[in-house]
Amino acid sequence: MGNLNASIPVIVTYRKRKNGKVYLQKFENTRVDDVINGRKRKPLIPDNYEILDIGVGESFEERYKQKYKL
Repeated sequence: MGNLNASIPVIVTYRKRKNGKVYLQKFENTRVDDVINGRKRKPLIPDNYEILDIGVGESFEERYKQKYKL
């Protein structure tokens, strides 16, 4: 059996500027709500960045790498 306390990774793609480079970041011990929440004192992704896609699970990492050619 696997570890019942293991969290599923959250994969996020974002841009720092409107036509800027696309970045991919993987969060291991967080939930989707923590990434999206803009009212946090220190957000995981700053408010002025444009979030393109958010996925929950390992498979989204490969999908987003192919989609954005990372």
